[in-house]
Amino acid sequence: MIQGSTSRPIMQPQTLQELCLDEACLIPTDSYTRLPWTLKDQLLKKLTRRGKCTDDIFSWLIHSRVTELDLHACLISDAGVEYLKTTKCLKVLYMPEPPVVENNNFSENSLMGLGEGKSMLRVVALNGLCGVTDGVIGSLVGGCPQLQEVHISSTSITNHALTALANLTQLVCLNIGKTQISDIGIQQLVSGGVGQSLRELRIDGCVRLTDDSIESICHCCTHLNILCFHHCPRLSDRSRELVDEYKAWRMKQLTWTVY
Repeated sequence: MIQGSTSRPIMQPQTLQELCLDEACLIPTDSYTRLPWTLKDQLLKKLTRRGKCTDDIFSWLIHSRVTELDLHACLISDAGVEYLKTTKCLKVLYMPEPPVVENNNFSENSLMGLGEGKSMLRVVALNGLCGVTDGVIGSLVGGCPQLQEVHISSTSITNHALTALANLTQLVCLNIGKTQISDIGIQQLVSGGVGQSLRELRIDGCVRLTDDSIESICHCCTHLNILCFHHCPRLSDRSRELVDEYKAWRMKQLTWTVY
């Protein structure tokens, strides 16, 4: 009788290069600037993943071929944003967010140029930064017309930002939770091409929205499968009924709050 055995995954040993990179991460130095871009890229990923990337380290490692940057846990300031101007190949950008940085760490002026020359940018996250205004979003949309994911929750945007976002015909995921948008803004957003492209919409904590917004979303967003509208006190049970009527059969995720 042959007895079965459970196999355990075999851990691959680190290569000499990986060991050297781990060691190099322990004491950051401006000698990083002399490294080839391939090694810079690996160091940048390791340090950002650990939340250890500061303005100085960022300036030593940033290069024109960077395609992805996840800075959400890093202490980068306005000065660090300036270095992003060289990243013309950037496709994914997650900016630092509270509580790692104070919400006023980034000024509107510094963020205005965030999308300049980045036509390849597909994903951007600016959650919780008070420097994110309607003007910043307008500038971002103008420079990055192929954006597919935009995360701007807990910012000071208004309906004007939604008018700009409505031009992103490839937008698949939008997080505008905890903002001061209203029914008018939602109507402007979903009535255009975005209504056909959106798969995920998060409007939780938007205290000015009413059932009219949910009705507009249900009518216009024909491919939506994730909708979060919890903690919206002006919404009634009518919103849940609307979703049940139009969308419940195709939803993967649906959240709401009953008041």
